[in-house]
Amino acid sequence: MNTVTEQYNQPGKWEIEIPLGKVREEIEWVGIVDAREPGEYKLQVIADHRAMGTKGRITVKAVVGAHARVTIKGVIKIAKEAQETDSFLEIRVLLLDSTAYATADPELEIEANNVKASHAASIGQIDPEQIMYLMSRGMSNKQAQNEIVYGFLMIQ
Repeated sequence: MNTVTEQYNQPGKWEIEIPLGKVREEIEWVGIVDAREPGEYKLQVIADHRAMGTKGRITVKAVVGAHARVTIKGVIKIAKEAQETDSFLEIRVLLLDSTAYATADPELEIEANNVKASHAASIGQIDPEQIMYLMSRGMSNKQAQNEIVYGFLMIQ
């Protein structure tokens, strides 16, 4: 499977279209939004399945710091002729501060009737027990938070 990873680490607006127009084409796309700097970050990702038997795996991970706002919209589009498509969209957001704000908006637009398509989205904060555990092992609060963010952003 062809894998593409893109990172967005400054405020801005991005619109990404991932065309799957060849029969049995497979794409894995990973977007990392590092919004630890204040500002507004907007990302829209569209996986556009236009051919039969395509497979898409779209993953967006975001970390949102103090006074940052992140809006992520993900869309899986499956055209009528794109039968036997298999597509999955995942959006995961980690809030690092009480002033951080995020929205995750996954959508499916399916015109074909023989497909497998789904999505998942979550927005959460760092578990204070994870911070306390790492601090009990000698890390500062900042070091512990950085380790958790690093682990969250790692792509398997």
